[in-house]
Amino acid sequence: MVHFACHAAHDPADPSKSLLLLHDHEYDPLTVADLAEMRLDSAKLAYLSACRTAFMGSVELIDEAIHLTSAFQLAGFPHVIGTLWEINDEMASRVAAAFYAELGMATSRHGGLDTDGAARALHHTVRNIRDRYPKAPYLWAAHLHVGI
Repeated sequence: MVHFACHAAHDPADPSKSLLLLHDHEYDPLTVADLAEMRLDSAKLAYLSACRTAFMGSVELIDEAIHLTSAFQLAGFPHVIGTLWEINDEMASRVAAAFYAELGMATSRHGGLDTDGAARALHHTVRNIRDRYPKAPYLWAAHLHVGI
């Protein structure tokens, strides 16, 4: 499992250059192209708490899924949590905490988190936050689950 709480940058001219803004992004970026080359056989869940990780800004490529969220899935993560637009830092933290609490309610037969419940956990988390802030979808509607 990986969790990235950082910023991301989208490159509309070349979506394969979209990247997570990690501490070394200026000289060793983690891009969509880098992730596409990885094969992580034991990966379970990637949580991308960053802006626009599932965003496609190019009109020419609008029917393509070339973004960080899909790249993590192609690298081997069967469950990826991403975002469609900019997210509020405080709300992103609250969504993540509620998601992991919800996910923690179900444990796998091996005693760890049941990552197969990721879609359900995110659904319940977003619904609960939506119920608290029904007139502010920009706070909760950006989060999505990609995977099986």
